Amino acid sequence: MAAEAPDPKTFASWEDAFQYPIAAVRGMEKQLRNDIDSNREKLRSLVGASYRDLLGTAESILEMDSQMQSVESYLGNISVRLLHKKISQRSDTPPYLEILKQRLSGLRRKLLARIDRNFQNLEAADAILVEAMCAFSLATSSTATDVIQHFYHIRQSTMSELGKKADGNMGIFKSLKTFVKTLKDTQNIVPTQLARALENLKASPVLQSPDLKSLAELNLDVHRRWLGDDLNSFTPYVRHGDLQKPVVTLVLKRWAQDAFSRFLEDLRKKLSSVSNPMSISGLREEMLELWIQSRGHSLGIDVSEVLGGIRDAFIDRLKHSIDLHCASLSDMASTIAAILDQWEAGVSDACPPMWDNVATTIDTKSGSKALREALSARAHGRSRMVQTISEAYAEWLAGTRDLESVIDKLRKKRWADDLNDLDDDDDIVENNQTLLSEDDPRVLQDTVQTGIASNLHKLQDTVRIHAHNLQVTVEEDNTTSGHKACFLLRVWRDITSHLPPAYSNPDLHPDFVQTLQSLISGTASREPLLHFENRTNKSLRQTQLRARILWEGDPPLPALPSPQAFRLLHDVVRSMAAFGADVWTPQAVGILKRRIKKALAPLLGRLPEGAERVNGESETLSQSSKHASMDSDVNDEQAVPEKLEGGDVQNETQDAIQHKTYENVEEPPVNSPGGDVSIESTGPSKEVARDMAIQRLFDILYLRHATSVGGSDAEDAIGHTQSTVLEGLDLPSADLKRMGKGAEAYWKRTELLFALLA
Repeated sequence: MAAEAPDPKTFASWEDAFQYPIAAVRGMEKQLRNDIDSNREKLRSLVGASYRDLLGTAESILEMDSQMQSVESYLGNISVRLLHKKISQRSDTPPYLEILKQRLSGLRRKLLARIDRNFQNLEAADAILVEAMCAFSLATSSTATDVIQHFYHIRQSTMSELGKKADGNMGIFKSLKTFVKTLKDTQNIVPTQLARALENLKASPVLQSPDLKSLAELNLDVHRRWLGDDLNSFTPYVRHGDLQKPVVTLVLKRWAQDAFSRFLEDLRKKLSSVSNPMSISGLREEMLELWIQSRGHSLGIDVSEVLGGIRDAFIDRLKHSIDLHCASLSDMASTIAAILDQWEAGVSDACPPMWDNVATTIDTKSGSKALREALSARAHGRSRMVQTISEAYAEWLAGTRDLESVIDKLRKKRWADDLNDLDDDDDIVENNQTLLSEDDPRVLQDTVQTGIASNLHKLQDTVRIHAHNLQVTVEEDNTTSGHKACFLLRVWRDITSHLPPAYSNPDLHPDFVQTLQSLISGTASREPLLHFENRTNKSLRQTQLRARILWEGDPPLPALPSPQAFRLLHDVVRSMAAFGADVWTPQAVGILKRRIKKALAPLLGRLPEGAERVNGESETLSQSSKHASMDSDVNDEQAVPEKLEGGDVQNETQDAIQHKTYENVEEPPVNSPGGDVSIESTGPSKEVARDMAIQRLFDILYLRHATSVGGSDAEDAIGHTQSTVLEGLDLPSADLKRMGKGAEAYWKRTELLFALLA
């Protein structure tokens, strides 16, 4: 039986193996190699199975390192202040102290900036504000009063920044909102909540605070042993003995007065840049509603003083806007003056006819408004210059209506209050309604009325001055004075016919209107009267009365006015129409008629020579009629007034003819059975002169109907001319009555031909 192979594990050294035979040594080698391979496989399996656990362990180690660094940072932040103090007391101050000092300053600035941001935040809850106040007290070793004053300072800075923001009206509104929120926060926090929070800071060391212990990042349970006793036992000392309600109220009152005063300055500056009354009114409503609803939180503040300050700022701005708007009315005076100074005859007064091509081609697809406006402008003689003033006034009138709308909105506003305070403040609610919805609109309404009245009177005075200047210079500029007067009259008519509702009962005395109408009447009647005078003077040198053939009745009397009388009315109406029918009001027509009658009185009194009495007795019309010229070639254009052609006669003048009575008239010889009268070439015969005087009497009666306006000095003058003519004729009363009825009847038949004059 072979001996067992030795176990290599029992050898003391490797030399013991060579004590055995070679075969035994080879067997031990083989056994060792098998053991090595087996162990290698076991180790590979073990490492492969634990690889993931190894990676997880490595990650955990890295995370622990990061957390440890965070903990060290937090602990460093907590102790920098005390550590800096402790090290700075040593004689051998290390260089690291300066680094700590800079680090401390930076951390303090960050902390204070964060505290200020919390103070600026109007949405911050009371708890956040209290924590920020406590933090400020700890960081700056400030008393409670200092904390409150700093809180007020931050809120005041916020108000100023918002008030100066260029974001419309929102910034200034937020400024007031900040003011109101500050009052509310003060009432909620001071003194109770703040005093309790400051007291809790002194109750236990800072590191014993549950809030700090709950921070997993600090892990104070583990790291507390690294801190010194002075840090572990540090308890802040906060002075809050001055946090009494009277003191707080006094501090708040002082701040509120200063803050509100600055707010009003910002508000007035902001309002000065707002020109739209509707925007001003809207901002006023928002601010007043905000203050009224928050008046219950105004601890120690005079509610009426704040309300009055806001009211006055808005009322002053609205009054200023009203004054500027009303003053723009009198600014039209400069436009009127410029138009008159740069007047161009035939251009400045040009007005398109009623039915020109432009008027008939106006697009009416979107309605007839454009056509109506065009026709109205033509019917009222609105030239381009008049239209310029009318458009400016229409724009001003629209602005006035906007002001009226704003005032009416203020008047209808109903102010709501906090329902919880109505039982105690019913008088305040009623007073607010009276102040804001009655007194303020009344003040603004009075301002509008006063401003419109003042500036309307200024404009009236300006037009009066222009009218006076035209009257003074009418002899120098008689070609354009009438049209300028017409321009002023139309401008004033457009203004006074569309007065704003705020000035429905104007106390205006436009005495210059009569002056303007007189200037227009003078220009309109100047040429017709001059032509009539020329025709009358020419007729006095005629040797026969061609209209004699048209006389009617027994004895024959005139049934038609003379051509020159009819032509006079025709020329007058045509001249009136050239100015436009809109200016010829009854008053203006009356002025024109009086002017015409006054001018006609001496002209109608001119009679041909030879109208004298015959043998001291009155010659009957039947006797004088047989001596009339019966010219078969009578020109219808001269004999029938309705068929007259236009045109001027030569400008001939003749001295006034003395009126004489008919005396010792001898009948002229009759040349033929046809009854032709021998007429001297030097002038009409006495019979023809008498016929002319009778025709002149009919003209007087007819023209008196045409120019009738009631009793006046001018009418008495033409009546005196009628009496003078009658006195020379010695006409029977029956004939005179028949002529009067004939003249009246003919005027009734022809007055529609002279519609403007009638």
